[in-house]
Amino acid sequence: MANPEKKVRYLVEEGIILKKKRWLALAAALGLIMGGFLLVRAEIPEELFGPLEPLLEIYEIIQTRYIEKVDPSKLMEGAVKGMLESLDDPYSYWISPADYEIRQMKQEGRLGGLGIRIAIEDDFPTILDIFEGTPAEKAPLKAGDQISTVDAWSTKEISLQELANRLTGKVGTEVMLTIQREGKLLEFTLTRAMIRKFSVTRRKLDGEVGYLRIVDFESGNTARNVKDILREFEQEKIAALILDLRNNGGGLLTQAVEVADEFLKSGKIVSIEERDPAASQVYYAQPGELLPDIPLAVLIDKGSASASEIVAGAIKDHGRGVLVGTNSFGKEVVQDQFPLPDGGAITLAIARYHLPSGKAIEKTGIVPDIAVEAFQPTEKQKEILSHLEESTAIKNFLRDYPHWEEENLSHLMQKLDQEGIDADEELVRRFLREEDKDKENDIFNDLQLLRAWEVLRR
Repeated sequence: MANPEKKVRYLVEEGIILKKKRWLALAAALGLIMGGFLLVRAEIPEELFGPLEPLLEIYEIIQTRYIEKVDPSKLMEGAVKGMLESLDDPYSYWISPADYEIRQMKQEGRLGGLGIRIAIEDDFPTILDIFEGTPAEKAPLKAGDQISTVDAWSTKEISLQELANRLTGKVGTEVMLTIQREGKLLEFTLTRAMIRKFSVTRRKLDGEVGYLRIVDFESGNTARNVKDILREFEQEKIAALILDLRNNGGGLLTQAVEVADEFLKSGKIVSIEERDPAASQVYYAQPGELLPDIPLAVLIDKGSASASEIVAGAIKDHGRGVLVGTNSFGKEVVQDQFPLPDGGAITLAIARYHLPSGKAIEKTGIVPDIAVEAFQPTEKQKEILSHLEESTAIKNFLRDYPHWEEENLSHLMQKLDQEGIDADEELVRRFLREEDKDKENDIFNDLQLLRAWEVLRR
């Protein structure tokens, strides 16, 4: 007679084996669907099998019992996004294959765009910068414009990634924007074009002060381009230098370190602290900077983040230059991107960086040595600016005096008074500088740049 205990034990063991085989097959399928998220082997290690069991169980229930058939890839995308969202970290997120392809096309110059830099302010995207010679400049769009709709889609609480997807597209295609400007709604239809974005630009002020602006650190050539410009300034024997890092959202850590090194003789630039202490690094400045003793002012604002904060923070902590503007963004996180076999990717926060002083700047930002707010019109001034935009006297003035001088203003002020526009001369000057043909005059509308220039002249 068979031993009943052996039979029961055999049935139990068989059930365990069958269950594990079922999970192995399901895990293998999920691993393929998820494009490499699951490490599928001949056997699943117990430490991996345990945490995955609820996920696999839910997947099987949905696939067998849900009222409608569901695309497996949709479930896996949700699982992946859920994992990343559970980190409660805005710097770690999933990038779909379509979005990742758009990013690659942009980096390779194959994607049509408008030529603008944007940040989210008051739940709506706001234009920070307009690149020269682009559809945005020709429209013309302006810094400070708030984008209300894109092709009739509301942009309220839209993510920057989704906004980028709607604004970019095939070269030659059109996109319609509704812009809120100084209390008015304006509509523009722009044709997407190939955008050549230069990460570094330069100019000279009064023939003796060098102005160097770094738009971002996304290009692997940023540091080399900065060095080339500094070499030019050295040959031109400039007396002082303004480094503009405003609205610079960051980029590559290596480029930030190399740029900071151009302004420092020695000492720590930044330290990177990963979860594994063995992977942590400290970067130091090396001797050999091109303009070692040049008086230096650095412009920062709330749009200066990450890599730009590394540069500005190192300069401030070593006393190499004076920082002018407003508090920077405050981002101490280092991210890395991990491409996936399915064509997508994840961006993950992998480390924190620390400035030479060790002072924390997360969310608080770097405090400038000299606080200067950018010009922000009052509600009354916005109303006046709106009237100036419609003024016949202004249009005639800019037609007759595209490169106007101070002596031309008195007659214009009389004309504006006749039109019932009560504007002070400084506000009129500010408006004219934005609209005239003399781009060199734009500097006089930039309060932060003017203050930095004044400090250096002293």
